[in-house]
Amino acid sequence: MAPRTYTLEEANAALDRVRPLVARISESVARLPGLQEEVRTAEYRMRRAAGSAPERERFERTRDDLHATEESLLEALARLEDLGVQLKDPWLGLVDFLSYREGELVELCWRLGEERIRYWHRIGDGYPGRRPL
Repeated sequence: MAPRTYTLEEANAALDRVRPLVARISESVARLPGLQEEVRTAEYRMRRAAGSAPERERFERTRDDLHATEESLLEALARLEDLGVQLKDPWLGLVDFLSYREGELVELCWRLGEERIRYWHRIGDGYPGRRPL
């Protein structure tokens, strides 16, 4: 199946769906290291307390928070992929939409926090190669 391509107008219209997904991805990626550390700490404390009920509950709660964040991240990634939008940097909230510009396959480049798509780059040039539309 050929990858999805967008016109500039279609890509800008898709931002209403893309923006919350990218925000969720960025937030989840930022939270994961802290949650992983919380789970390790809670597990250590639970083992040291010989499985006491409060420490076990704390461990289970932190583990459940980690799993929920991971599931949310995976769901957002799958929905973004279903839209044919390429995640380039989850920390920056950077995505690309494949498009044609003067007959050449290029990427329309959008970053979380930008109101609309204002940049493009050739495939492989990435974020440093962004050019104004």
